[in-house]
Order: sequence, then C-alpha cells, then structure tokens
Amino acid sequence: MTPASDELRIRRLAIPREAREWLAVPKVVYAGDPNFIPQLDLLEKQRIDPRKAPFFTFGQAVFLVAHRGATPVGRLTAQINRRHLEFHRDNTGHFGFFDCANDPEAAHALLAEAQKWLKEQGLSRIMGPFSFSINEECGCLVEGFDSPPAMLMPPGKPYIGHFLEENGLSKVIDLFAYRTKPERVPVRIAQLADRAARFGTVEIRHFDMRRYRAEIDLLIDIYNDAWSDSWGFVPFSTAEIDSLAHELKPFFRDEYGRFLMIEGKEVGFAVGLPDLNGIIASFGGRLLPFNWLKLIWTMKRETWRTGRIPFLGVRRAWRTTPRGSALVVLLVKDLVEQASSRYDMDWAEYSWVRETDSRMVSLGEAIAGPPAKTYRIFAKPI
Repeated sequence: MTPASDELRIRRLAIPREAREWLAVPKVVYAGDPNFIPQLDLLEKQRIDPRKAPFFTFGQAVFLVAHRGATPVGRLTAQINRRHLEFHRDNTGHFGFFDCANDPEAAHALLAEAQKWLKEQGLSRIMGPFSFSINEECGCLVEGFDSPPAMLMPPGKPYIGHFLEENGLSKVIDLFAYRTKPERVPVRIAQLADRAARFGTVEIRHFDMRRYRAEIDLLIDIYNDAWSDSWGFVPFSTAEIDSLAHELKPFFRDEYGRFLMIEGKEVGFAVGLPDLNGIIASFGGRLLPFNWLKLIWTMKRETWRTGRIPFLGVRRAWRTTPRGSALVVLLVKDLVEQASSRYDMDWAEYSWVRETDSRMVSLGEAIAGPPAKTYRIFAKPI
C-alpha cells in the first residue's frame, strides 16, 4: 500500500498543456508490473487532446490527478457523452482512465471529485470505466491479472475494482476476453461453419485496400446495425469513423479483414489485427529514436506473436435468426485458419464480449474455453 505520510492533493489538469503529467501516472502506478505495457506517448496525447480526439466533438471531460508530494498516485476522467445521453436518455455521466496506486484515500478523493463535477452538470448517475466511450477502452479488469492486455484493452490491478465497490459503485455488466492459440479449428466450430456455408450463396471476400475508406464505411455500417440492440450500444459518429480509418490504415492489410456475403451482398464482417501491445512492450511509450523502425520492421515482416479480433458482426436481420450463430462462426473459422497456416502466434484474443450475449459467449467458450480476462462496468446514483 502507498505510504500516506505526504498530504494528498487532487489537481484538475489543463489538457493538452499538462498532458505530460497525465501520461506519467500509469508509468508510476504500474512500475515493476511485468504485465503493464506503456502505450505510445504520441498516440496517448492525441487521444486526450480536445483539439484532435473525436470524443470531444460530442463530449466534454475533466482530467483529475492525485499526488502525494511530488509523486503521482492516481488519475481519473469524468466525462459527459452527449451521444450516449441522446441514445439512452438515462442522465448518466461516465468516468474513465482509472489508474491508481494502492491508496484508498486517493481513489476515494478522485471518485468524489468526479461525482461532484458530474452532479454539477446536472447528471444523476456515474458509470464506467469508459476511456472515453463504449467505442474505446472499456471496463475495470477484475479477473486475468497474470498476462498483459491486448491492444485497446486496459491494464489493471486487483485492488482497483475493490476501490470502486468501497466507494458505493456496483456491477452493471461484465465484458469477456477469450484467448486461444490458433493451431486448429475445434470440431464443433468446423461443423457449424460447414452448415453456414450451405445457406444459399455464401462466400467470404477479403478487405479491399484499394477502396479503403469505402470498406471502412461499410464495416461500420454493418457494425452499427449488428449491435444496435446490445447493452450500452452507441453508434459510431462520423468523427470516430474518420479517426478509426486514419489510425488503422498504416497497420492494415487486405487479409486482416473479411466480409461475409450472402447472394452477393455483404451482411457480416470480421477484423483480426496484429496486437500492437505485443510489439511495443519494450518501447517504454517512446517511438524515438529507433523504436519506429522496429515497429515498421515487425509489421512488414509480420513477426508479431499475438493478435486481437476487435470487430466482428452480422447484420441484425441475420444474427437474430437460427442461422446467425453459424454465420458468425464461419467468419471466425476463416480468421483462425489464416492465423494457423500463416502466422506462428502465441495467442489470438476475441474481445470484448458482453456476458449477456449468450451466442457470442458460447462461441468464445467453444473456441477458447473460459475467459482469459474479465472487465467490469460499475455504476451508482449520485
């Protein structure tokens, strides 16, 4: 536990001017943790910059940091997501980026300040962590501390979930991450995929980088339709799509994405990406002077050892039919077969999956067994 000898101080940072202080917190909190992977400072600065980050086209946030003396011991955002409020009408504000040393007083002070600010904005409930929205990093890690997180998944400490509970927040939903070494397709998965292939004229085509932006737009259109009835869903905004397209392009290849087509029309998609975390683990958050060359070389030679499937979906009209599960399986089988035949991977992660989505949970368990990691969303009235 962090010594409480120095007086605790909570500061509200001016971003981007004080971004360096914000970025320093997780490096202190997770110092010595072999499973912590510092994110690239350049990208982290961009994602919190109100002048650049897509979230700030429809939201606002305050950035809070806790210090004891000169040492940062925690950080937290409180934010208002207008798209969430328009879509759900639940008068709920959010918190995110909750990284904290084992310091209960600091955790309490950060959460109290976040709740106070949200209440002053007229909101009556706090929920999170969302960093910043449900379309970005989500959840507090509550199980699976024995391995590093995949890209775009948050790190965690076992005590952080307890801090939230001690401050009156309770579970809303769990989000699962499944991991497997893609050596072979389980028999049950192969059977379901074969069944799906017999549904009329079914085929799979790869992403077409020559039509990159149009393909991204099609992917998001299917995604927004596929998950529109799921817990917490908020459709991607135009600004978020623009940002996603820009960030993915340097790392994307045709074979990383595929569309499921029925009678010539795209009804589903899946994206499998190299796990950036596995590549930058030794970078310490820095690209200069030579880490950028290591990153480019690894991507060019495809020597990465871990991957993640962050996007997967079938249009709701198909997903909710008896054929829906088999169609999703067909997409996953195609990715797994590619990974097993082309790449020597330690694991591939399927994340995240809502615990309430029984079909996707069953698929994850059929491929990989129990979840490798569980992330929890918490909430309380304020």
